[in-house]
Amino acid sequence: LISHMNHNFLKDFTISMQQNIDSLLNVRNCVVEQMLNDRTKLGELFRKCGQKELDFLTNSGLWFGFLLGLIQMGVALFWENPWSLSIGGGIVGLATNWLALKWIFEPVN
Repeated sequence: LISHMNHNFLKDFTISMQQNIDSLLNVRNCVVEQMLNDRTKLGELFRKCGQKELDFLTNSGLWFGFLLGLIQMGVALFWENPWSLSIGGGIVGLATNWLALKWIFEPVN
């Protein structure tokens, strides 16, 4: 009899917990708190989940920067201003950083 009552109690208790799990446990806060406590886990997770995207960004950034560098070199050859390389470098850096951040944080899907 007691065993049957315990079984019913546990069954009802488990069902009640399942129905009210959001008020008992906030999984999102637990995960965020753990990630903030151990930042190496966060870095590993980011690398593991986004390795293909990071490789693509690295490779495309190399070629995009090379192409913009060629344009900058052409401008420097025909426009003899001592600031042209500095200004061009700033523009290339801003363009590549903007593009990389856009590709990372605004995915198509």
